[in-house]
Amino acid sequence: MLVTPVFWAVLYNADKYVGREHQWLNASVHAANLGCILVDVVAGSMVLSPHWIHPAILAFVVVLYLALAYLNKAINGWFTYNFIDYTQHHWMVLVFAIGILAAIVLVYYTIYALQLLLDRFLPPKIFLSSPLPLSSDSDDDGEFKA
Repeated sequence: MLVTPVFWAVLYNADKYVGREHQWLNASVHAANLGCILVDVVAGSMVLSPHWIHPAILAFVVVLYLALAYLNKAINGWFTYNFIDYTQHHWMVLVFAIGILAAIVLVYYTIYALQLLLDRFLPPKIFLSSPLPLSSDSDDDGEFKA
């Protein structure tokens, strides 16, 4: 969910992407994913946990991606994204990293709160309910044997 705002606010350069093909490519890659996520949040029945480990896992994935970007710098000599170049931006790289980590936590718990509200006002339907007994411990009328 953070890819879209980071791309359009920090990385997108209109002079670099000219032509309809590039415009459609950027819109489909960096804007359509946000639409799909919002549809999934509103229409889906996600099960999120308030436990801190889930945002920590997401933050760990971002750290791995950042490590991959620095590995690319060590091997190929260039940064994937200009805003993580510590030789140009110095301490701003740390500000970006802390901001993205804070945004991960904020977005996760915002989606969690939205999901709680949706579940309260629009209870999810149980799609896995079955009229068939799940075990052989029940009678033909559906009652369990003692």
